[in-house]
Amino acid sequence: MKLLVLSLLTSGAISAAVGGAGLEARAEPASCDCNLHFNGGQMINTRNIPTKPGTTQLNADYYNVDAEGFVHKFPNLCRVTWDRGQHPTVCSTWKQAAGPDGPNCPRSIFVKGKIDCYAS
Repeated sequence: MKLLVLSLLTSGAISAAVGGAGLEARAEPASCDCNLHFNGGQMINTRNIPTKPGTTQLNADYYNVDAEGFVHKFPNLCRVTWDRGQHPTVCSTWKQAAGPDGPNCPRSIFVKGKIDCYAS
């Protein structure tokens, strides 16, 4: 009987430890979305960027707000290179490594923008 109780307690402790680690692992995002904000209501958006180490260059959507306040979306108009750094699953630590650029991307935003990255 003592062996059964000890066995159940040990089993419960192991399950709790493994379950906790499993929940923590699931809490890390598989991808991030990043926005670059520029003056004049312009913004670049890159979605579903994998949270893997290193840099990655991806197409980005360009958004512009006109004089009447209407938002216009231009899909895949620009490219941005993202540096995911040493902690790629912490989206808020990512940096803009290069871009935005591309043949159709407005030259007025070929600068560093204000970054906003978050789990998608």
